[in-house]
Amino acid sequence: MAHKAAEWLAQLQRERQTRLALLLAPRLVKLPLVIQRYDDPFLPYGKAIINATRDLVCAYVFDLAAYLTIGAAGAVALERTAAYISGEAMTIIHGPFTGSGYAALLDEGSFNVDAVTVLSQQDAAFYTARPDRTAFVVQDGQPPFEGKPHTGMYWKDAGLFMLPVREGVLTIQLAEESVLFAGMGEDFAQQTRAALEAIR
Repeated sequence: MAHKAAEWLAQLQRERQTRLALLLAPRLVKLPLVIQRYDDPFLPYGKAIINATRDLVCAYVFDLAAYLTIGAAGAVALERTAAYISGEAMTIIHGPFTGSGYAALLDEGSFNVDAVTVLSQQDAAFYTARPDRTAFVVQDGQPPFEGKPHTGMYWKDAGLFMLPVREGVLTIQLAEESVLFAGMGEDFAQQTRAALEAIR
């Protein structure tokens, strides 16, 4: 039975005692040498990072632009990395998307992720037709201190995702990109873990 997105996120946050999300934005020039030797390095890199951090985060955010820098291989790596998480954390693709044309990204036959970022409130409706999927509307600036959003919001300057629930608002704090690239040696995944633990 599919969980509603907000209920499931709340459960993950309670169980793991964290509101942190890790941005997965692999960049060829920043990958450790031990990973650069692979023909398609983004998948083994993502798996190593996930193995080291899955108990410290409630979500992983995939930077679509970063994955597509290597073309079709990056799209395949994104799909397989999202599948590797296998329901153990919320998966979000940061596009951000506009219109209804990309709604199929959420389906099992595509990337099968839990959420996407979108450019407008109107676009969000196309991505929330299923109760186990959600969308976050990208906002500039800082979130207001008061008030409850009507739909999911991603305040990019603050790295903060907000999802309204009956009791209030769930928040996901995106760790800075420097956490992902905390180490360049063979222990790069453990260095990322240590950087996450330091801000948890």
